[in-house]
Amino acid sequence: MLLAALGVLTRIVTPLQTVVNARLRGTLGTPFRASLVSFTVGLAATTIAALLLGPYPLVPESALHGPWWMWFAGLFGVIFMTGNILLLPRLGSLQTVLMPVLGQITMGLLIDQFGWLGNPRHPMTMARAAGLVLAVLGVLLAVAAADAKTLFGGPNPFGSRHGAARTPPAMLSADTLRPPADGRSTNRTRSPSIWLWRGLGILCGMSLAVQAAMLGRLGTALGSPIKASVVSFILGFVLLCAVVVFRDHGLDLGKAIRGHNPPWM
Repeated sequence: MLLAALGVLTRIVTPLQTVVNARLRGTLGTPFRASLVSFTVGLAATTIAALLLGPYPLVPESALHGPWWMWFAGLFGVIFMTGNILLLPRLGSLQTVLMPVLGQITMGLLIDQFGWLGNPRHPMTMARAAGLVLAVLGVLLAVAAADAKTLFGGPNPFGSRHGAARTPPAMLSADTLRPPADGRSTNRTRSPSIWLWRGLGILCGMSLAVQAAMLGRLGTALGSPIKASVVSFILGFVLLCAVVVFRDHGLDLGKAIRGHNPPWM
């Protein structure tokens, strides 16, 4: 029961984290810079927790004989976090949450069915299949509702008359802000490319399920899920540092500090 409650709490926190990271992206300029700040905070917090709680040694010798792939869980965390930052201004809050959830459920069932990543096999049952069907139907209903509001101009709980979430100008790309060449209004939800973004959302969720399975194996080897999180954050931090240095030419926090942004960001 406690583990189930923890899983629900995690799913509640994830969309909040996505909104915060999207705000960071609008201030810092790129999704990779926003992810780097988020990973830095996560790395600091989990490192302190691991040092205080142990157990020691931090890396037992037995963990060094485990499968090599379990050390690379952080790569999938980078994919999930950066992908979600990109998705929010294009899909809105609801679909940014639902698409990854569908991907998590799908990949989780595949991992259980085939015993991937060293996990015990849990064959597909009618109950599991029914749960997947219900999840797909729920996502399709949400997508249909969003598209219907776009088509007929219905009310939108996120504050936009066009069915998509209202996005602060700082979070929009140059292409989104640029007016169409023919002078006619465009709509992101009507564009066929919206399905590519929805597909990316599903892939982000699948990457999170893979990361969870890898972290489970790493946590068992290290004797602590917190230490497994530290390893994951270290890899993600290193990867994002490289991307920010070579692609974004560094991380400039001066604008964010001078911009009087909220401390929770």
